[in-house]
Amino acid sequence: MGFQDNVGGIVLDAALTDVGRKRMAQGNFRIDKFALGDDEIDYGLYKPAVGTGSEDFSKLDGAPIMEAFGGQNSNITYGLQNFIREDILHLPSLNVNMRTEVPESAKKHSDEFWYFAVNTETSRKLETQLGGRNYVLENNTIEKTKIIIESGILCEDGEIYPTLINKERYLCQMGLYDKYFIAYCDDRYIDKLLTSPRDSIFKNDIADNLYMNLEPLQDTVKISLPSVDDNHSSYRIEAVDNDIIDYAYDDPHDGMPDIVRTGQKHSSIFGPRSSVFALNFKVLDEMTSDSNNSPDYRYTKFGTTSNALFGSADLYDFIDTTIYIQALSSDARISIPIRIVRYAGT
Repeated sequence: MGFQDNVGGIVLDAALTDVGRKRMAQGNFRIDKFALGDDEIDYGLYKPAVGTGSEDFSKLDGAPIMEAFGGQNSNITYGLQNFIREDILHLPSLNVNMRTEVPESAKKHSDEFWYFAVNTETSRKLETQLGGRNYVLENNTIEKTKIIIESGILCEDGEIYPTLINKERYLCQMGLYDKYFIAYCDDRYIDKLLTSPRDSIFKNDIADNLYMNLEPLQDTVKISLPSVDDNHSSYRIEAVDNDIIDYAYDDPHDGMPDIVRTGQKHSSIFGPRSSVFALNFKVLDEMTSDSNNSPDYRYTKFGTTSNALFGSADLYDFIDTTIYIQALSSDARISIPIRIVRYAGT
């Protein structure tokens, strides 16, 4: 794989995938569909031209474009979507709920990783180093800290109120309500994916009291769909309704005609909310040894060993990996960086 020399013109580069070459050899190769993607483009670089009223795409021009190559699952990760309806104005996104008011929601560290402890010894060390239990995922734990993922429309606070009417209008009627998801996990390290049960609840009342039960997490069955990359397994997740909504009403106590809204402190999505689920993991048993035993070879081969992660005398072995989540209705996606950590001693 390399980069295209795309300066000064438009380049079309096509390559047969492994499946394409197989079908050509069998004599039944025929192109009847195509897909487009823009994985290489970082839209975070785009900024509207200040004071001109026009758009400035200059930082996106000339972005390096990868050559086409034959891996079936590696050419397009973030494909462009085609929707039949022409009146869709907002697409859902996936977001990790890290609200402090939501008990047991996992918080990411300042280095942008969610920390995962492979054993109890490591968990206790990390809780001390990171500042609390909510910063540590524990191996094969069906309760306590978990990653909570919400689906819905990300927008500015107050742009589209997250009411039941707007949920129906912007999500359900548009065919963008996400009920099912696919998770892709690296099976070199992750043995099982644990997700919230079908009878979970996540809702509030008019007084903004939270009613939440996303436990106990349950084993999720692997499925045979193609994965996003080599060594990754696919898991099907069924979410439940995200019933955190805004109850808007006049506040009779302040003498003002303003609107008091609820629901903001319990959700990471300010627009209409679709669904929610929680997850945790179980790593391979070979990776869970404590500091009195030798570390598994994977820490040396794929990660870092005996590292003073936090600048203290404590040393850790760790492997960085990513969990990919894809919504099946809206095709919204999110990548969750996980740091698998084992306490190695001092």
